[in-house]
Amino acid sequence: MEHEEIFILMMEALDDEIEESGQLEMETHLRSCLSCSQEWEAIQGIHQLFLDTPTLSPAAGFAERTLSLLPNQAYRLWMGSVVYGLLFVSGLLPVLVIIWLTTQFGPALDQPAFVDGVLRAGGQVAQLSNTVLDAFRQGLVSGGDLIGQQPAIIGLLLVMVGAILLWGGVYSQLTRPRRLNSV
Repeated sequence: MEHEEIFILMMEALDDEIEESGQLEMETHLRSCLSCSQEWEAIQGIHQLFLDTPTLSPAAGFAERTLSLLPNQAYRLWMGSVVYGLLFVSGLLPVLVIIWLTTQFGPALDQPAFVDGVLRAGGQVAQLSNTVLDAFRQGLVSGGDLIGQQPAIIGLLLVMVGAILLWGGVYSQLTRPRRLNSV
């Protein structure tokens, strides 16, 4: 028999729901398996601790005080309706704006000059972003060349970081409240 099955039988025995055949099977296994026997003793000990622990009852009037602190059901329903209404309006508003823009500027969208201007503006935006990325890439390359040519820069930066961390630790030690040693 597998240990998992014995564990299930142990739980049934703990709840007084075990059949006689299962009880015999569990006892036979517990006599031959030391680890399961130790586990059964531990489970029984914990179960007995739970049984011996006195039950606590809440203070008088606890339920009434707790219920009085809960928000009013009508208020919660009203507030939930307001929140759902705001969410509905916030989802409906962009649709209404798009419909309005389409009715106002719809005829202009059919003009070839408008489409050509939009495509030209998109091309200019792509060209501008390409220029910015190239400048950024050149800055990284030139920064790497500078560090490669002047390795003292890295050393200086590391010394500065170390000094900042050191003085930060000293400052925290000096500003920490001191305890008086009792004799």
